[in-house]
Amino acid sequence: MPSDLESSIAFLESTNSPVNAYFSFTVDETGEYGIIKANKEGLRLYAAEMLKKSIELEQKQDGQPLFFGHLEWVVSDAGYDLIAGVIPQYQSRAEILDSRNTPLDEQHEKKPVAPEEEKPRRSGCLFSLLLWVTFGIILLAAHKAFLTCTYGRIFTR
Repeated sequence: MPSDLESSIAFLESTNSPVNAYFSFTVDETGEYGIIKANKEGLRLYAAEMLKKSIELEQKQDGQPLFFGHLEWVVSDAGYDLIAGVIPQYQSRAEILDSRNTPLDEQHEKKPVAPEEEKPRRSGCLFSLLLWVTFGIILLAAHKAFLTCTYGRIFTR
């Protein structure tokens, strides 16, 4: 199987030029959802990188994260690398999901969820940004009030 993967990787790398490739992780306009912006060459080269990590995961089996090297065609539109590597998982999907359950989940009976409650509430980057801006304005106002009060006393004496 690795030879098939290696030939697929070689094909993807030989038929897609890194010079023309564009691949980026970013968020949508609302800041709620992570999305990929890419052209076909970027998607194909990223697929080749993922296949390489799958081969490395099979070979190493040491549980250490598998980091991506610097890829010139990957652009950081988010301002930082959203995906830096892979944390290996060696079990099946069912085993991984079962291991995530806590004893508390098993003790409590699951109650039916209304359709509105099925989706978790998501707050995006916009909310965080708004919070920081508000905090900054409050600090600036407090700083200005302090300076006015302090200088006012100095000049009136």
